[in-house]
Amino acid sequence: MTVSEISFEYNVPVFAGAPESGTDPVHRDTPCYETLDWETTKTGVETAEKLGFDAAWAPDHLMLGRDNAEYECWTLLSALAGSTDDINLGSLVLCNDYRNPALVAKMAATLDVVSGGRLELGLGAGWHEPEYEAYGWEYRDGFDRLMRLDESIRLIKRMWDAGSDGASFDGDHYRIEDAYCSPPPVQEPHPPILVGGQGEEVTLKLVAKHADVWNTDVFNGDVDTLEHKIGVIEDHCETVGRDPADVEYSWDGHVICTRDEEKLDRILDLMLPIQFEEEYQDQANIETEADARDYFVMGTPEQCAEAIERRIDAGVTKFQGWFVDFPDTDGMELFADEVIPQFD
Repeated sequence: MTVSEISFEYNVPVFAGAPESGTDPVHRDTPCYETLDWETTKTGVETAEKLGFDAAWAPDHLMLGRDNAEYECWTLLSALAGSTDDINLGSLVLCNDYRNPALVAKMAATLDVVSGGRLELGLGAGWHEPEYEAYGWEYRDGFDRLMRLDESIRLIKRMWDAGSDGASFDGDHYRIEDAYCSPPPVQEPHPPILVGGQGEEVTLKLVAKHADVWNTDVFNGDVDTLEHKIGVIEDHCETVGRDPADVEYSWDGHVICTRDEEKLDRILDLMLPIQFEEEYQDQANIETEADARDYFVMGTPEQCAEAIERRIDAGVTKFQGWFVDFPDTDGMELFADEVIPQFD
């Protein structure tokens, strides 16, 4: 691995997470963002592009944040494709059960064409049961959801490969016949597929079989866990007959970049202890500043660079950051000015 392979990417604030009352933020990823506002969110992405970030990623949920207000992922990415020129656009991650995979293949191909080959397709099995219940989707057991994701990825790739010839697929969960994906994606052989998830026996084996990128998150972003999970994926690659070098590893987590100790303390006081949804299992206990330093990229630019370097040593090449002082862009600007150049 060379330093030139490292990319720095921006997670789009698609919901406001500042406290509605009291001192607990509604959501940990946007603890300073008080009211969801399109111009504010769009300006954040445009600023990231101007600063040289490589990609912008949007989560795929429907009712997180204050007042359950949130932008739908695919519509948002489509809008951003028209308001940006160079930055890649991705879903972190698209819930497989929310959309038919054949339609996702067609949607993704179209977005790749209209964006000039800037799509990165992130996919996951889904986990947020309250959204399933609210929107009327069946919430199946974890193994079933993963098997559906496995079929979806194979179906999507088959449609992309077939293009104007039409594709057929007859699985246990999905079936298509002569489904056309024309025009096909611009990127060759196809847009990169990122898969998020942590389960070592099934999910990470699915990563080894199908993914171009594996995504971790704030719950598993400490160096020891990263090294362990990457080792599991590499073992699965050997089992399925794939070169482990074909899989890239991404870190997704919180970034606080500042030389202002009072600002750092203020944000940590707001965020800690981290509150997790009940649907998450085996989440990390991030309660103190010492815990946060294990999981976040935080502190001065020098400290942020050290945290990044440790993860590069573990095998990470993509860094997808939630700049938690947003809508203040000072942290992102300082990061771009003084951290990113250390890895050019």
